[in-house]
Parts: sequence; C-alpha cells; structure tokens
Amino acid sequence: MDEKMMTINISLPKPLYADVKRKVAQNRYASVSELIRDAVRRILYPGLTENGFTKEFEDRVLKAEAEPEENGIEWNGRGSFSDFVLHEGAKKYGKKKSKGRVLPNVERAVVK
Repeated sequence: MDEKMMTINISLPKPLYADVKRKVAQNRYASVSELIRDAVRRILYPGLTENGFTKEFEDRVLKAEAEPEENGIEWNGRGSFSDFVLHEGAKKYGKKKSKGRVLPNVERAVVK
C-alpha cells in the first residue's frame, strides 16, 4: 500500500450502502472509496469547485477563456478542466515543467 494512503473501515446500514452503490454507478465513480473521498473533500473544503479550485480562480479562468486569443486552445466543456489544461496545453505548448510556480495573485488549493 502507498505510504501516503491510510485505510479505514466503516459500517453502513444496508439501505445506505445500496444508495451508495447506486450513486457510484450514476456518477461513474471508480469505486465506493472514490465516492467517500469526494464526499469528505466536499465537507472539509466546501469553498472548492468540482475541479479543485477556488470559485474566484475558476471564474477568472473562465472569463479569460471567453476572451479571444490568437493561438489559444479551446476547452469543449467536457471532463475535468484541470486535466484538459494539463494534457492539451502540453500538446500545444510543449511539456515544460512549472517548478511549482503559480500565476501571481491567484488563489490555489491543493487537495489530495
């Protein structure tokens, strides 16, 4: 097991477990564990968007995305925005290492 992961066991009443399994299938979670991790993140970090950013940061990105830009790349709105930026941006602009640098005056949250 990964040293960065901890295992916990929980007991659920059968009807609640059935609801969890339905939600896993409906929302296409990879597993019950992923649904539980998502639920815990939403409780612990209520200010983050679905993509793991602050609302203000995501609004700035979407506003910038709406403005025309030469040689830009356009997000189709499907899937995770952060995955899109990492994959499509790397294709278009090359795989440059950011060395952990972030745009100035931009709030960022890291959720694992």
